Amino acid sequence: MMLCSLLALLLGTFFGVRSQTIHQWPATLVQPVGSPLSLECTVEGTSNPNLYWYRQAAGRGLQLLFYSVGIGQISSEVPQNLSASRPQDRQFILSSKKLLLSDSGFYLCAWSVGGETQYFGPGTRLLVLEDL
Repeated sequence: MMLCSLLALLLGTFFGVRSQTIHQWPATLVQPVGSPLSLECTVEGTSNPNLYWYRQAAGRGLQLLFYSVGIGQISSEVPQNLSASRPQDRQFILSSKKLLLSDSGFYLCAWSVGGETQYFGPGTRLLVLEDL
């Protein structure tokens, strides 16, 4: 019995049955000041994840911007011109109506289940320029 359980676990891992994936796009974005922004993040392979948006500005540490424990349940950690929405269980969108120069940075989406270990997406490098 134990051998069967071990074999099932190994086969499930090998064939990706137990895998979770986080997608984030775009990877790089250059925008003029005052333009709108929309960054999207989706998670596959899990249900009811906690979702997070972080930013790392040049020369600074990682800063939590938003987190969500469910659809429509979003908390903001830093008041600013950015907002977040969670239209579906595994989708988290970061947006802005008008970008500022100070919005430049590296943005990361992450997920966790039950507040445990967070798993990060590949990130988005955003560069906001005064004139393009």
